[in-house]
Amino acid sequence: MDLELQEKQESGMSLSDIFNIVKKSWILISVFTVIIGGLAGVFAFTMVDNQYKSTSEVLVQVPTATGNPDEGINFTDTQRLIQTAAEFVSSDNIINEVRVSNLITNQSHILKLADMTNADIKDAIDVSSSTSSFIIRISFTSKDSDFSQVMTQAITTVIIETEVSLFKDKFFQLSSAGEPEDDSPNKILYVIVGIIGGAIVGLGIAFIKELFSNSYMTKEQLEMGTGIQVLGVIPEFEMKEKKRK
Repeated sequence: MDLELQEKQESGMSLSDIFNIVKKSWILISVFTVIIGGLAGVFAFTMVDNQYKSTSEVLVQVPTATGNPDEGINFTDTQRLIQTAAEFVSSDNIINEVRVSNLITNQSHILKLADMTNADIKDAIDVSSSTSSFIIRISFTSKDSDFSQVMTQAITTVIIETEVSLFKDKFFQLSSAGEPEDDSPNKILYVIVGIIGGAIVGLGIAFIKELFSNSYMTKEQLEMGTGIQVLGVIPEFEMKEKKRK
C-alpha cells in the first residue's frame, strides 16, 4: 500500500485532476468557508473593541547659539531633536509626570489611568513627524473616546511645560487635542480573511483526503499503481428514462 501511495504521489496531478477534486469536495470546502468566515465575523463585530484616537500638534524649534529667537532657529539641532522627541514623549518620565499632574480631573479617567501600566500607556501613544517640517503629532488611542482626548492633551501639556534642559522651551503647542476619530480595526477585513482562510482549510483537507485515498483518478495512475495494463475504460454516461406513453 505504501508503495502504491508513493507511486501515486510521484505521478502528480493535472489541472483536470485538481478541478475534479474541488468539484467532488465543493460541499466540504463551502462548509469550512462559511464556518470560519462566520466565526471571523462574530469575532470582529462582537469581540474587537472600537478604538478612538485624538491628536495634537506641537512645533519643535531649537534657537541659535545666542538663544535669541529673533535670529532664527538651528535647523540641524531642531531636526535632531525631532528624532529624539518620539522616545521622549512616550518615556516613563513624561508618563509619570502625567500621573502626578492635576491635568486629569474626571474621576473615572483617573481610575482608568491608575489601572494602566506605563507599558500600556506607551502602547497607546503614537508620535509622528515629517522630514519637511518641524511639527510632531502626538496621539493617544483608547476604547474611551473622551479618555483618549484627555490623555492626548495631558501629554501635550506636560511636554510643553517640561523642565528637562534638553527639551525645555523648545516645544510650542500648535493645536490642542482634537476630537477623537474612529481608529477601529477593519472588521470587514477580518471577515474577508476568515472566508479566504476557510476556503484554504477546506481545500487543504480535500487534497489530503485525496492524497490518502486508495482510488485512482486516471488510467495511467491505475497502471502504475498495479503494474497491470488497462485493456479498456468504461466511459461515463447518463441514462435517460423514456417517457411512458
